[in-house]
Amino acid sequence: MAEEPMENLALFKLTEEETAKVVKEAGGGTVTWARRDGHPTGAYVQIVVVDGQIYTTSTNDRGKNKAWRRDPRTAWVFDVPGKGGVTAIGKVVFEEDPAVKMRVFNTMADAVHLTGDARERFIGHINTRGREVMRLVVEKYVTLHTGKVGVAMVG
Repeated sequence: MAEEPMENLALFKLTEEETAKVVKEAGGGTVTWARRDGHPTGAYVQIVVVDGQIYTTSTNDRGKNKAWRRDPRTAWVFDVPGKGGVTAIGKVVFEEDPAVKMRVFNTMADAVHLTGDARERFIGHINTRGREVMRLVVEKYVTLHTGKVGVAMVG
């Protein structure tokens, strides 16, 4: 691999399986949206993967939620050091199904190992009328296997 020029990033793509693993293991990432004036912006959010789909939550008064309702196009960025970086390009869909929302909330509680009363308080806190659940419909992944890049740079 060291004989190939470093500019050939195709050598460092993640497989589909590696991509899914990075997204799931990251547990969070940066999400992007465009403000009303067109300026791009982003924020770090917790994400969860349920049945292979990527979700996040936020309250309906947040700027990103309002922006995604105007224009659902986005990019979500995930990273697991030494394993890879993933940029998922697509569109946001707001989930309305209470059963889907509850699965997302439970997966979020699982991600931080909440049980018993702490879990009930957590879910009670996020399962409110103003809480929205958003799913990313991925149109394209751009990936980089950072472990392979590191090896190639010193090899």
